[in-house]
Amino acid sequence: MQKPGAQRGNAERTQLKIISWRLVITSFLTACAITAVTTWILVIEADSRSADEAKIAAVKISAIRTGLSVGAGAGGAMALLLAARRQWLGERSQLHQEEVSENEIMDATERRITDLYGKAVDQLGSEKTAVRIGGILALERLAQANPGHRQTITEVICAYLRMPFPVPSSVDLSSATPYTLQNEVLDDEQKQEMQVRLTVQTVLRRHLLDSSKSDGEFWAGLRLDLTGASLITFNLSNCEFDEGMFNHASFVGTTRFAELKSGRSVSFRGANFHGFADFEKCHFSGQVRFDEASFARPCEFSEANFDLGARFDRVKFHKEAVFKVANFHDVTVFDGAEFLEAAVFTRVDFVSDVRFFRVVFANQARFLQARFRGPVTFGAAKFDKDAIFGAAHFEGRVRLRDSQFAGGVSFKECRFNSGASIYDTVFRGDVSYRDAEMGKGVTFKGVAFEQKVTFTAPQGGRTINFHRVLFNGQTVFLRFDGWAVRFWDCSVESPGNMRSVPYGWVISSGMLPSGRHEIVRWNAPLVLP
Repeated sequence: MQKPGAQRGNAERTQLKIISWRLVITSFLTACAITAVTTWILVIEADSRSADEAKIAAVKISAIRTGLSVGAGAGGAMALLLAARRQWLGERSQLHQEEVSENEIMDATERRITDLYGKAVDQLGSEKTAVRIGGILALERLAQANPGHRQTITEVICAYLRMPFPVPSSVDLSSATPYTLQNEVLDDEQKQEMQVRLTVQTVLRRHLLDSSKSDGEFWAGLRLDLTGASLITFNLSNCEFDEGMFNHASFVGTTRFAELKSGRSVSFRGANFHGFADFEKCHFSGQVRFDEASFARPCEFSEANFDLGARFDRVKFHKEAVFKVANFHDVTVFDGAEFLEAAVFTRVDFVSDVRFFRVVFANQARFLQARFRGPVTFGAAKFDKDAIFGAAHFEGRVRLRDSQFAGGVSFKECRFNSGASIYDTVFRGDVSYRDAEMGKGVTFKGVAFEQKVTFTAPQGGRTINFHRVLFNGQTVFLRFDGWAVRFWDCSVESPGNMRSVPYGWVISSGMLPSGRHEIVRWNAPLVLP
């Protein structure tokens, strides 16, 4: 199989044609004919123009000399062409020899690289720790000297990390460190294997660090495949790679990806983060997936950037999850996610659609000053503690359906630019819509307010619509007139619970079969003259 350089050289070289004897004889006869014809013409011309015989002879001799000169010139031209051809053939032969020599050097280099690569890979299978570490370092030197082989060598060392590394069940994976593993729980064989793995992780980090670009040690455009790998205190903070697969990986101890940059997609599907996970200020240029991942300890996504969408389907956050000032530039999905401790989305910017389907917020959910530029949907969501949306900005339509709020809910000073639809939802704690801007209006349908709820009249003449809403606790309407609110089949548990009834509406004195009191239009009494 020819090498690319040899193929290009063959393509660039034209086919060499051999000069036949027939062509040489024809060229010689042509030169003689040119000489004879030129001489004959000049002699005839001399006869026609000179009367004196002496002059005629002299002119003929001059004509013959001129004709011979023309013939000599033609022959010289042919000789020059042949000399040029010989020079071209010589240069071509030299170029061919240089290409052959270069190909031989390339072949020798490739054979040497292959030999070194094979020996280094063989070392990885050694039973001796020092030999395995030597194999890793040999592969590192080989990749540093030969950029074209960096991806292949990276795949080899990633494959080493994917090999099984059982950690004893007695180890606290959340707080484990190399020191504690080395000195307390692992047996000798496991300790040695851990040192090899730590060396591999160090090699990866050394050549993915953004700071290594200045000293020529950065390996650009790498694809990492660490699917199912056991990674101990893994650290790729301030690093950059093109694509990463960490599906079903086990991250033991603290994991750091702070300020990581990825060129394309990154996947952590089914990954287990046993310790603190730091993704602060990460920049994911491609799609990111954390489907079915598990975070046993707090995780930090503050100021992270997600350019092409992020999926957190069925993710389980056992401890606090912090997304403060994060930026989601494309569709974001949290379907089936579980936040067992506080979920912090303070000042998060959702540029596109965001969905929270069947999400469980077992502790406080904070969306203070969050910005939702596209539609936002909470479907069958469950809030077991307080939900705080204070000063959030909803630029797209808000849909809240089939959800439950066990704690207090605050939409104080929120802005609903495109309106909101809240259907079949139960609010068991205090709810506040105080000073909220309703934009295109808000509709409550099939909603139940079990405790105190406060509304402030929307600005700009927008209307709040209530369909089949149950007001079971204290209800306060501030600064409402008769046209800013509408009630259809709505009722209160007790007339005394509703204070500041909107103008134009009253609580009926009669009781419904359910024992409740309906909210109805007030009609002025008829006064007879």
